[in-house]
Amino acid sequence: MPFHRRPARSATGGLRRPFVAMASMALAVAAAALPLSTPASADPAATDATGDTTVTVDASAGLGTVDPAALGANTAIWDGYMNDPEVASLYRAAGIGSLRYPGGSYADIYHWVDNTAPGGYVAPGTDFDAFMGTVRASGAQPILIANYGSGTPKEAADWVRYANVTKEYGAKYWEIGNEIYGNGVYGSGWENDTHADKSPNQYAREVKAYAAAMKAVDPTVRIGAVLTMPGNWPDGVVAAGDTADWNHTVLAAVARDTDFVSVHWYPTRAAATNHSPPYGSCPVNCARYAASSTGTRAPTPPGSASR
Repeated sequence: MPFHRRPARSATGGLRRPFVAMASMALAVAAAALPLSTPASADPAATDATGDTTVTVDASAGLGTVDPAALGANTAIWDGYMNDPEVASLYRAAGIGSLRYPGGSYADIYHWVDNTAPGGYVAPGTDFDAFMGTVRASGAQPILIANYGSGTPKEAADWVRYANVTKEYGAKYWEIGNEIYGNGVYGSGWENDTHADKSPNQYAREVKAYAAAMKAVDPTVRIGAVLTMPGNWPDGVVAAGDTADWNHTVLAAVARDTDFVSVHWYPTRAAATNHSPPYGSCPVNCARYAASSTGTRAPTPPGSASR
């Protein structure tokens, strides 16, 4: 099938500017509300006349450590310059800790074994081994996207075998597909998905199959499932025939089979002004988060790279 770039959409479903330049991070976000004042007392005499409250903050207390792989970059097989030696040097100088391959929606048409993407363009010199040369030269680690749209669990497992058994690359983080919720199940479709059933239930079933096949080859790999960004379309949308939205359906099914989740946030000026969605303090494309709101085990957030 011809490959089309997806129509970019905002949280409200309207068109937005595509190809937003993005940074990334890998932080499980936890928020704690600190009261700004003491509660009013029923006894006026017990209330300080000034009404002032002293709050002490220990700025030296660390709440967590940002993984070196948190700052990442997207690499795409249509980019003929992606493996230039100068690019690897620039990555290293910038402190880029992870490189994502084969690049966004192309992942769901890409076949690693022969470096093809039917319906898309593959630039010369962008095959997997060439990419891994750049990864090593830059001192980064790879984040690889297994083809969900037109691939199979076996194809993904064979990739793990080639990468980590045959070549001993030690590729740890593997995502199952790109923005699969954009397969048309919610109306707008930009992501290639050849499955007859495009529901979140089907994606969850396939993620379990992918994870089992890939971990059978290398139990040390970490598998990531695709979720929607909380507060952004199509978060909260329930398709006809489904009983829950994408996130609640997928997480409830795969929490014990996966190790992290991948979410993409495309901010708008309104979102930046209103600090919406709730993770608005994160950089562009917060690519990992702890989905505690579902009541399932929160996946472990690894390093990430932008779409």
